[in-house]
Amino acid sequence: MLKRLAPALLLFVLSPLIAEYLSGSMSMSQIGYLPFMAMLYGGGAILARELARRAHRGWATILLLGLAYGIIEEGFADQALFNPHFHGFRLLDYGFVPAIGMAAPWTIYVLTIHIVWSVMVPIALVEILFRSRPEPWLRGGGLAVVTLIYAAGIAMITMGIAQQEHFMATPMQLGGAALAVLVSIGLAFMLPAQRPSPEGSAPPAWIVGVATFLAGSAFVYLYSWGSNIMHWPWEFVTGGMAACAVGMLLFGFIASRKSGWTNMHRFAISAGGLLVYCWFGFFGEIGLHGRTMLGAHTALVVAMLALLIVAGLKARSAQA
Repeated sequence: MLKRLAPALLLFVLSPLIAEYLSGSMSMSQIGYLPFMAMLYGGGAILARELARRAHRGWATILLLGLAYGIIEEGFADQALFNPHFHGFRLLDYGFVPAIGMAAPWTIYVLTIHIVWSVMVPIALVEILFRSRPEPWLRGGGLAVVTLIYAAGIAMITMGIAQQEHFMATPMQLGGAALAVLVSIGLAFMLPAQRPSPEGSAPPAWIVGVATFLAGSAFVYLYSWGSNIMHWPWEFVTGGMAACAVGMLLFGFIASRKSGWTNMHRFAISAGGLLVYCWFGFFGEIGLHGRTMLGAHTALVVAMLALLIVAGLKARSAQA
């Protein structure tokens, strides 16, 4: 039984490790919070993967469910999409749109990092590590347990943030977020279940990996440096981030539908994405938490690189 559940258990832990700790959003000194982060991040990633695979759908569905996950976390649980003083960072000052009470750059940034680094990258890595076919990992009972864990994680984060921030979004904002969640989930399951016949040849795997790394790096650079350091016009930063995100996802979808797409290509996309956080996380760690835990953060990066090596070997073996 443990062997059958191993992929889900690894994803449960890997998603928050990448999304919060590798990114530098949380310091390794806060590793004690990992079980609570896993309830939210890990539970959400498992649900996105299992619901898509049970419906015999692919990555487009998973990523749309990742969007729904991001809206739930940032719109309801911690309400960072709407809180102008979230943790004292004033995330909405830059590119604020009064009509909706949100900031365009922050909204695109935070939802995209959830889609890519909270959901896509950890799921792809775990599927490669366990050579998983696009089939469910959990039975009905296991899925119900994960759903309860995820709901409990949302409730705990919501109550904790509410006590810290003393903020509540307007009914209009919460209603809009709820509608966006429903639309994302509806679109996820309206997509065709079957993959179209391949046309043309897929580019070499290394090109896919490099393109993913460069697009992801440009995305995080534009927001972090463009908004906070260089103070570029928010319209330029928002447009650039949108171009990077859409270009990265479209490139992956188009390339994956060509003949010759292999496990090495899937590995290249996940590796390119993970390597973005491997360098970017050092700036997050120093900027948010100082240099005290740089050694521990370096150890986490080394562990992630080791995981990438194992995943690469697994992908190459499966292809052979």
